[in-house]
Amino acid sequence: MQQPKRFQAPTLAEAYEQVRNDLGDGAVILSTRKAFAPGLFGQPGRQFVEVVARVPEDSGDAVPLRATLEQDRAAHDLVRAVAEATAALSAVAGPFAGTRQPAPLEDALAAGHGEASDVVLEQARGRASGSAVAGQLGQQLEQMRGMLEQLLEDRRDARVDAGPAGLRVMKDHLVRHGMPAALAGAVLAEVDARPTEEAALASAVERRLAAKLPPAVALPTLRNTSRSRAIFVVGPSGAGKTTMAVRLALQLQRQELNVVIAGTDVNRAGAPQQLLAFGAATGLEVRLCYAPDELAEVLADAEVDVVIVDTPGHNGLRRDRMAELDSFLQAARQRLVLLAVPATMKGADLAETVSAYSATGIDGLVLTRCDETSHYGALAGVSVEASIGVAFSTHSDQVSEAAVPGDNLALAAAVVRATWDPAQPAPAAAPTPAPRRRLARAG
Repeated sequence: MQQPKRFQAPTLAEAYEQVRNDLGDGAVILSTRKAFAPGLFGQPGRQFVEVVARVPEDSGDAVPLRATLEQDRAAHDLVRAVAEATAALSAVAGPFAGTRQPAPLEDALAAGHGEASDVVLEQARGRASGSAVAGQLGQQLEQMRGMLEQLLEDRRDARVDAGPAGLRVMKDHLVRHGMPAALAGAVLAEVDARPTEEAALASAVERRLAAKLPPAVALPTLRNTSRSRAIFVVGPSGAGKTTMAVRLALQLQRQELNVVIAGTDVNRAGAPQQLLAFGAATGLEVRLCYAPDELAEVLADAEVDVVIVDTPGHNGLRRDRMAELDSFLQAARQRLVLLAVPATMKGADLAETVSAYSATGIDGLVLTRCDETSHYGALAGVSVEASIGVAFSTHSDQVSEAAVPGDNLALAAAVVRATWDPAQPAPAAAPTPAPRRRLARAG
């Protein structure tokens, strides 16, 4: 391997030009620093920039772990641009910009007259200029973030590519089964590459992936609370929200809690009838709520411990649907929001749905239809990206089969092994209706 070479010049641009002329565009930058050389015999000293670089190895298997000349130059240019934009923003908007809201331009002009109006107008233009600079600064910071993330991902990929063949095979497997490449690289970068057996490597990847997942979400104590607790089950159409609501209600009823299912999906054809049929078959009390006030009435019932709210299905992108959901959420002071997403959903759609519902304050994920796919990487990826833990997973369409509590190691194992076969509790018989239950409201 060629020894690194040092290049000194008055400016960074001149030093980079020396590197380019001597080592070529593919040179790898090892370090960059500012230095000072004292003067001799009373002469003034001088400042200079020192860059250490070398030519990358010719081997096809070796991947440089350092930034290339072009990457390093782009990073320095971006940092300089951000610094210049910050200085310009401070000069235009003042050191306390953003600490108070300026008065509207029309009000300011109405309050002034003559020369005073010209001064106010000039100040308003200055604020507008400051806003433009701030917007430019935000774009540059976002660009810097993307550049740094890409550089980090490249280094992780380089470590995996330079490691044993098993790591490369494992990364291809994870990405092929839906896991984002960045997450796969981050997990494998922390895996000890010494295990040569496939089973040992898979076990190590499972443990590292489980450690990166947010903590699993457990239901809080729902007994002896001053007010009824509401559990909202939200999500896209076809995610199995109604089935999950019934399953969860049965589980809580077995804990001797008084549970009511509140159905707010009242406009979709057949939805109220389906929920009422579930209630009649399982003995659960069902109440249809056409407005937030009706949900508040259910929550105010002193005999009710938990209200599980079955909501209409949509992808979260329609403002009218989200406004309707928000109105029902506001009716419940003590609430838990569970987002049900099917394991069969494509990664891009999954990420879009979670992002759209994030404004509701998602407390946990419910992974449904996990028995219908072998690709679980996207589920793990969206959980890590959104920092939302898994509360439950379902593995059949039988309401009598209890939902499985969130388990990070089980999800990680499903991603690696491309199969998810959790140990399920024996189905319990549907409870008989309690005599004191009131009839469900049909309208």
